Amino acid sequence: MAARGGYSVVVFLLDISPSMGEAQADPGGSGVKKSRLHWAKEYMARICEDKVHAARKTDHVGVVTFGGNTNNDTHNNWVKNNPDDDQVYNNIASEVAIQSTKPKLLEAIMNAQVGQNDGNPVEALLVALDMIQNHKHSKMWTLDIVLLTDGETAFEQDSFDVAMDLIDKLGVRLTLLGLGFEAPPAPVSKDKSRNKRLSEKFWRTFIKTLHDNVSKTTESDSFLPKLHPFEPKLITARRPRPATVNGTLSQSTLWIGSEQVNDQEVVKIPFKFSKATMKARPPSLSKAWKAAVEMQNPNANARRGAEASQMMSSIAEMQSQAQSQHQSIPQAGDLASMLSAEVKRHPTYFIKRTAPEAAPATQGTQTQLSQAPPVTQKGELEEEEEEEEDGDFPMGEEDEVVDKEDIVKAYRFGSSWIPMEADTFDPLRTQKGVEVIGFIPQKNIRRYMLMGEVRYMWPDQSQPKVQIQFSSFVEALMTTGMAAITRWVYRDGSDPDIGVAVPDQTFPGEGKKLDLMYWARLPYADDEHKFYFPSLTKLKTAQGKDITEHPYIPTKQQCDLMDELVKQMDLDTVKPPKVPGEESEEEEEDEDLDEDSDMEDADKDNGPKNTWFNPARSVNPSLHRIKEAIFHSALTPDLDANPLPPPHPELTQYMKTPEELGIKVEKITEQLKAALDIKKVPPRTRKRAAKEGMREDEGFIDLDELFAGPSGTFVPPNIPDTQVKNELLSPSKPDRKLDVEDDKPVTDEKPDYENDPDFLPSKMPKSRPKPGRLISNEQPLQDFRRLVDGDGDVFRKAIQDLGVVVKENVAASFSHSAFPLALKCLEEMRSTALTYEETETYNDAIDDLERTVKGAGFKHPDFWDHFDKAGKTVAKITPDEAMEALEDYDE
Repeated sequence: MAARGGYSVVVFLLDISPSMGEAQADPGGSGVKKSRLHWAKEYMARICEDKVHAARKTDHVGVVTFGGNTNNDTHNNWVKNNPDDDQVYNNIASEVAIQSTKPKLLEAIMNAQVGQNDGNPVEALLVALDMIQNHKHSKMWTLDIVLLTDGETAFEQDSFDVAMDLIDKLGVRLTLLGLGFEAPPAPVSKDKSRNKRLSEKFWRTFIKTLHDNVSKTTESDSFLPKLHPFEPKLITARRPRPATVNGTLSQSTLWIGSEQVNDQEVVKIPFKFSKATMKARPPSLSKAWKAAVEMQNPNANARRGAEASQMMSSIAEMQSQAQSQHQSIPQAGDLASMLSAEVKRHPTYFIKRTAPEAAPATQGTQTQLSQAPPVTQKGELEEEEEEEEDGDFPMGEEDEVVDKEDIVKAYRFGSSWIPMEADTFDPLRTQKGVEVIGFIPQKNIRRYMLMGEVRYMWPDQSQPKVQIQFSSFVEALMTTGMAAITRWVYRDGSDPDIGVAVPDQTFPGEGKKLDLMYWARLPYADDEHKFYFPSLTKLKTAQGKDITEHPYIPTKQQCDLMDELVKQMDLDTVKPPKVPGEESEEEEEDEDLDEDSDMEDADKDNGPKNTWFNPARSVNPSLHRIKEAIFHSALTPDLDANPLPPPHPELTQYMKTPEELGIKVEKITEQLKAALDIKKVPPRTRKRAAKEGMREDEGFIDLDELFAGPSGTFVPPNIPDTQVKNELLSPSKPDRKLDVEDDKPVTDEKPDYENDPDFLPSKMPKSRPKPGRLISNEQPLQDFRRLVDGDGDVFRKAIQDLGVVVKENVAASFSHSAFPLALKCLEEMRSTALTYEETETYNDAIDDLERTVKGAGFKHPDFWDHFDKAGKTVAKITPDEAMEALEDYDE
């Protein structure tokens, strides 16, 4: 069933107990082993990805972790009200309060680390319910809690009945995803640990009891709690899926009859309408201020040079104001998000002056009106660089700027301009609503006419009388097999659209019937493009006689074989490719389809079919590949080390015919080739031109003869000098390179998309170091090693630059992703400093790094904890170590 657009609260409960740090193989079958917490965080990030893309203010998400530190309001309130009692809700942290989805939500999810304590999922569930209870929402909102745990931790179960009652009271839907759990009703494996077996059995009993309690108060399955194994859910989250939401209902009126003709017989039926289909578009690229983007984007390198002076001054002013008011000083990254990064345009109109061409002798020298230069619009940006890039029409000294008030819209009529003022034509006097013009048989509606966006027309459920009127109208159209031609006006004074309303009836349940109509815009005669061609089965001679036998007329045998080929190539007989881990998800995947699609399939085929091609699941490859690239780039600090992976198999499965289908039709294809006398086209070969030998006068170049003409012109022999235009020599075009094997035949083979390197993702271009540096922020370690191993005494400069780069990369790191590379760079700096007697340079760099990390407002102060854990490999060089290294070098 389609999810509602917004008006939802989802709270994720993430287990970060020590057992979540154990390695587990990728459920997708890639062979990669990472911690259980890593796979859980990936699932949460993928679920939140669509919410971040939509950026709806009514789509709220919260994150709670258990097994780590204690930081939640429920615990604080309990301690405040019961200071003498035992503390509860320990080791539970509210990492993200319930709020609208933002990119920082993904950063908070990826920042989660394995804790040092055992967490209690039941108490964490109570904390999440307390957060939802304190959240401001209405009864129209959907409330969800998603609990992710591996069940390896023993916990107290005393408060389960309180949590169960509160879930039923608030109307929260609980979904539990167990890492390594078995799908009910399969028995719990005895190979698991004792804690995991007890935990899994407890949650099965909890979900079953809660299911029985909730089912007494609701008839909808969407509010019932569920327990699923985690691994198939992660694989499903990786699949490309359309972002299908319920459309917003709008109000309008259906008019049958005309008030101008007879106001006593007109029928007005209020109804609701919503979009059934709408063209999907990829995320648009916007031009932005580089300085603001680099400070807002945690994965970008912090390029804060002279170009960011305005940004830094604004941030410094905000921080000083906060300090003067005795408030907490916000970080630079938070303040950067308050500043607008998008660059706006402002138009400039000017007349492009061009050199007039010589007029014909019959026109004289007077300039015609049609030769007046048109007014050109140039969108100037607020940066000089953007002006140079986007300025297709650079203004010259003779160009004349025109004010916007002096511009009028005009139509081109031949070679003249016909001005049209804004008030030249009176607007149509239209009234909002849908007016029925007449009726036509449904069979007269051609399928190619219904290619635009489609709308639903629903009866108003709040008015019983209106429901009866609307249902009667739909029933009449269904009985007569007619469709209504309507004139739709979206708002008063807007242009009308001519469309067709097709009736339909669905039966969502026993004894239930829903009457509705589909509305689609019809093309005008000017919109249709027709192409007529002669018959493929009837041929006539020049005298008009019918020809019964001809190579171009198919025989009955050929038609029968072609019919058989089409039947055997039916894609409904081919099962979709299996993806590891998705076998148990078939039934649930069908629930994710559009509700109307399910009902149609259920009516026709007694249930949805799992076929190779399903229109409800055939997504647009380009749209989802762009989404994959955005998601991967947002969570990956180094795209060179971790490039974009290949696309999901479902995005590429339609690029080639299913293998089993090709094997199935191989026999009938051979018969059809014989019946149609199909022969292989001989390969086209390239003729190899024989190279002629040089003549006696060839083999050298006479420069005097080559430049014999005046001003470097070339004068061909036997041609008068007056017939040659005085043009400079242009360089000759390079010869086109031929294949090494020129005689190789050219065949029409299909490209191999999987193995062809042209279809593999290419690496991103390398970035250069910043001005005045020798080391880039993207590849600091490689650049440093190249400088150390190369020629020249640049060790001190290399160590100094690498220290600055490490500091910037740590400040711009997305969570802790850049910490390992920074520590490796420090290790390499320390080793080089010991070898080349640059101890003071390295120690100065460490002192500068320590001041920055421990300073106020730094984004990742916990980096110094990782620095201390690294120990002697990155610590400051002591005098004894420097002396020992010098003695070893002398020996």
